[in-house]
Amino acid sequence: MTINTRRSPRRRLAGLLGVVLALQPAAGLAAIGTEPAATPNASEEIQLAQRRGGGGGSRGGSRGGSRSSSRSSSRSSSRGSRSSSRSSSRSGGRTGFSNYSGSRSGNRSSSRQGSRQSTRSSRQGQARTNSTNRQSNRQGTRSDRQSQVRNNSSNRQNNRNDRFDTRQGNRSDRFNTRSDTRRQAVNNWDRYGNGWYSGNNWYNNRPWNSGWYGGSYYNNWGWYPGRAAAWGVASMATFGVINSLVNTAQSNEVSYIVVPDSEYSLYYPSVTATGDTVTFEADDGDSTARFYADCRQGTINGGTPNNGNEAQLLNAACQVAFGE
Repeated sequence: MTINTRRSPRRRLAGLLGVVLALQPAAGLAAIGTEPAATPNASEEIQLAQRRGGGGGSRGGSRGGSRSSSRSSSRSSSRGSRSSSRSSSRSGGRTGFSNYSGSRSGNRSSSRQGSRQSTRSSRQGQARTNSTNRQSNRQGTRSDRQSQVRNNSSNRQNNRNDRFDTRQGNRSDRFNTRSDTRRQAVNNWDRYGNGWYSGNNWYNNRPWNSGWYGGSYYNNWGWYPGRAAAWGVASMATFGVINSLVNTAQSNEVSYIVVPDSEYSLYYPSVTATGDTVTFEADDGDSTARFYADCRQGTINGGTPNNGNEAQLLNAACQVAFGE
């Protein structure tokens, strides 16, 4: 009969455990009965038994420890892989979020910066536009004021001219009205009555030596050439002109004639001659005065005429008294 010496590890382990269990009670009893003498042996046997059992235990422990350690290590590794995958996924997700949030914040800041820049540019542009508009408005207002000032000045000047012309025209009208009224008022034909001046041939009825005065005399007056040119007197009225004026006045029963180129009116019926001297009355448009003149010397009231009006009056009186 052959004995199978090959045992499985489990059977060996079971046999070793049975021996250990069988030896431990006997070792205990021996220790109690013979304590002093058996103490070292018992302790050694216990240690050997423990070593043996421990060996099996160590083997079983090692195997179980290895298995448990492998299991725990696999579990821990799996857990670690899981936690690492989770953390990596979480960190990846967070990193993606942070990147996303960073991109969003960057976009927001850039958009804000762009909007601020655009707002600043628009404000600056509006400020420049407002400044330009204010300058244009000031310039336009200044031009309008200057134009208004010029227009006002021109209007004032025109008004002054109009007032001056009006006053001058009124003064002339009043002068003419006074002259006409006074001459008409003093035109008393009946005061002189009928005398040598009556009729169309009045120059033939003059009671003194007449018919000798003319241009040859007033051209020989010493003052005449120079002063006549200065006064603008080109010539004196001829006897034919004076004769026509007197005839017209007689026909209209008017006692005076208007001296040509003069402001005087000569009362021709008042003319009286003595030798070369003549006296007469004349109206200067303001009052009537009596004059005397020397027709050969060319003087009036004892001296040379003061102006062209007096020169024309002197010539008219001489023509009525001595004209040819």
